[in-house]
Amino acid sequence: MKWIEYTSINYDILKRAERILDIIFPEDFKNVVLQYNGGYPVPNKFCLLGNDEVFNNLISFNENEYDNVYEILEDLEGRLRRGIIPFGEDPFGNLLCFDFLNNKSIVFWNHEIDVSSSSEVTFVADNFTEFLEMLHE
Repeated sequence: MKWIEYTSINYDILKRAERILDIIFPEDFKNVVLQYNGGYPVPNKFCLLGNDEVFNNLISFNENEYDNVYEILEDLEGRLRRGIIPFGEDPFGNLLCFDFLNNKSIVFWNHEIDVSSSSEVTFVADNFTEFLEMLHE
């Protein structure tokens, strides 16, 4: 697997995000995002409920970049349930997220489904490494 169009960030930026969000990201995710912040994975498809979905890019932790994690969370305030923290996007406005209330598993958040629906998030993988291993052409 490789990443394109990325910027690295320093550990302080990530620690600040953890403080603001009151969470601790998994180590496997930290190792990737420190080097490939905002990057696009190749390959980028994964199977969800029998369909191919696209992991377009990692969400940036740089506050001065467009569509950073803070802007996304602000825009979606009241729509994402507690414990759901986005880390990636598809090309259509849906998000890949950590579910911090469920062992930091990876879930797919569908922006077209009502927030009160239990199907607003769909389980994808047990952890970030397992998710990356699912990616294919």
